[in-house]
Amino acid sequence: MENKNSPKARVLRAASFVVPEGTQVEVRGTRVRGQFGGYYLVEASANDRVLARCRHRDWRKAYKGLEIELCRQAVL
Repeated sequence: MENKNSPKARVLRAASFVVPEGTQVEVRGTRVRGQFGGYYLVEASANDRVLARCRHRDWRKAYKGLEIELCRQAVL
């Protein structure tokens, strides 16, 4: 990705600490509608296995939460 400051690029950079080098990581985000406005769900997966997922009403905070969750896994 060209823009290294985008939320998706930051999540991919954090996922590189969790998975072995050369593993393809996929980041997906979707808006889930609900009665009270819904939320935005993002998840990172590698080799058909979900590494982490996060949801929040604001899509920016959902990506930030996913980045934090992946960094937390890298430390453990």
